[in-house]
Amino acid sequence: MRFASVLLLGGLGSLSLAAPFVRVANSNLTVELVNVPTNSGIPIINLSFPTNSLALAPSGALYAADPAGNLWDVAVVPIPAGSIGKADIGDLDWSGSGMWGFSNATSELFFFDTGSSSVTYNQGLSLPSGLRVSGVAHQDSTGDTYLSAFDAGYNTFLFKNPASSAALNLVGSMTHTDVASYIADIEFNAAGTLFGVTWFHRHFLTINPLSAATTTVSVGPHRDSTAFALNPVPEPATMVALAIGLLGLNRRKKSAKSRF
Repeated sequence: MRFASVLLLGGLGSLSLAAPFVRVANSNLTVELVNVPTNSGIPIINLSFPTNSLALAPSGALYAADPAGNLWDVAVVPIPAGSIGKADIGDLDWSGSGMWGFSNATSELFFFDTGSSSVTYNQGLSLPSGLRVSGVAHQDSTGDTYLSAFDAGYNTFLFKNPASSAALNLVGSMTHTDVASYIADIEFNAAGTLFGVTWFHRHFLTINPLSAATTTVSVGPHRDSTAFALNPVPEPATMVALAIGLLGLNRRKKSAKSRF
């Protein structure tokens, strides 16, 4: 029993200290907690619908949209969280009081405010024919929004939408080493680095927002990943892991004292 407890606490310790962590949604309706540098992950959530979007709020709420545009908090189990009113959401990205997103059904960039449960900004964008948006990354420091979009041949392109503008500027093509795959999502971390993840074998990349040049961070297993969400700071998963570890340690101490 003591050996098992040590293993448990050791595992929680390694989980809490390794960084950075991301939540990754997969085509098999699971969400994994993944360590980006090592590309190791564990399933933490089962979904009841397919999704191409994940957005993690500082509160720990984890939002995903189903194909019809219904919003769910899937942090533990899927709980209804309203309706975006737009179908075929390519991605969601948390910023400020809500989420930036893109509807492939209407080719619109929008902001959904969770406080008012409504879309407070909406802008139609003209994408080249045959492209489908897979990722939305809002750059808080500039107000600009970046989109990743792919074609039928899985070629993926990075676009920039300047703040409060209808312009959509091609930054460039994003290359990667995941054959027969595309970049399924992009997102800025707290330090301003743009990350991406590929669909087929879950390759994590860093992306230069000025040139679309990529650098491979880690190569993972076959997962058919559709979206990811970077953790806010401090990481909720880290705090939970530490809390569970400390609780277990405290219970062991109390149990030991009661024997005397």
